Amino acid sequence: MNKLFSSIALAAAVCLPLAAGAQDMDWKSVTRYDKAEAKKQLTDRFTNYVTFDTQSSDQTDKVPSTPGQTKLAKALAKELKKNGAENVKVDKNGIVTAEIPANSDSNAPVIAFLAHMDTALEASGKEVKPQVHKNYQGGDIIINAAQQLIINPANSPHLSRARGHDIITASGGTLLGADDKTGIAIIMTMAQYLYDHPEMSHGTIKIAFTPDEEIGTGIEKFDVASFGADYAYTLDGGDLGELTNETFNAKSFRAVFEGMRAVHPGEAMNSAFSDNVLMASDFHTLLPRHRRPETTAGRRGFILVDTISTEGDKTEVTGIIRAFSEEEMQELVNEVTRAFNTVKTMNYKGKNFELTFHEQYKNMKAAIPEKMISLAQLAMKNEDITPVLTAARGGTDGSSLSFMGLPTPDIFAGQYNIHSPREYADADVMEASLRTILRLISLWNMQNAAPSDAQ
Repeated sequence: MNKLFSSIALAAAVCLPLAAGAQDMDWKSVTRYDKAEAKKQLTDRFTNYVTFDTQSSDQTDKVPSTPGQTKLAKALAKELKKNGAENVKVDKNGIVTAEIPANSDSNAPVIAFLAHMDTALEASGKEVKPQVHKNYQGGDIIINAAQQLIINPANSPHLSRARGHDIITASGGTLLGADDKTGIAIIMTMAQYLYDHPEMSHGTIKIAFTPDEEIGTGIEKFDVASFGADYAYTLDGGDLGELTNETFNAKSFRAVFEGMRAVHPGEAMNSAFSDNVLMASDFHTLLPRHRRPETTAGRRGFILVDTISTEGDKTEVTGIIRAFSEEEMQELVNEVTRAFNTVKTMNYKGKNFELTFHEQYKNMKAAIPEKMISLAQLAMKNEDITPVLTAARGGTDGSSLSFMGLPTPDIFAGQYNIHSPREYADADVMEASLRTILRLISLWNMQNAAPSDAQ
């Protein structure tokens, strides 16, 4: 059975309707795909994008939170236009949107690909100097000898499967920016490929590059309705074959303890003295240690205190709760409430106790149609990639978008050791991601955009 026939047969097996008259032809059979050239374009783009300082900041309410993101947004918009994209815009929040018009009459759904421009807060994104370590053959990769920054299979296990690959790192003291400039490079190279190969049939494709994903504020400004996509995928994942269709449910909490510290400590006994700092400390201590992040893995959620701040007689504790199921989320909410109530009971002289919870995002799984996952898995299999369904121990822009009306799982993009000076990108995995989304575009072009598809 040839690859084309097996592709169509598998599509039928998962009940994916073909559009009338759709071109049921393997994309490689009508295009010339040069893997080496694709990898070169990905590497050149990526090593350029990481030189833009786009580290986000949680010290402002502005979106984008830093000017470097606007600078990169304008450069990306210019590049999109050069590669034939239409309706290219950079809005007041630094969100880049564009469209690649359909060249097929297949009535396929409108598919979107997204990546974020900002980098994380854990290390600097300024003056990044990328290094390309070609044809990795195992052992150590020295990022910076003076800083003793080295990656190898011992501290970066994915390298054990990267022999022969081109590995890209920074040069020490900064993030690389693989999260998520690998995704931007893949999407931009996809746009150029479709522009250079008009013989490849496809439906309408939307593109978006968003700011401030790392601090969770950029996607709130995204206008799903005007964007006009039926389905979307973020390119913001890690290892070869990873397909993220699930994230944590997320809540934040705020606990306030108010006491009376305006009493001389030498006369505190038998007075109105009550120690709000001690209350907050006891609250933190009473939270279960076996539910902290460093004691949990896999599908087990956690509670984490982020800040404890005191001003006069008032101390405020903020934190987060993460869980994959609603049942576990309620268990962890109950643990926080139990600790808070215990402190409240122990401190009868305290006043104005307050505990509030805020929902941040929900597990995207409930909002992702099975068709999206089946097609992405099929695209990988057709490229001899083994798909690996993953549940992200965190959130993505896709978590928010999925509940804003645009279902958005995540596809691997070749980024590793993220949020760390040991961050690296694997150019060969990036190239595999590019092939995956080109194949996915071809498969979506065979789908009929019936109203029920968008449910």
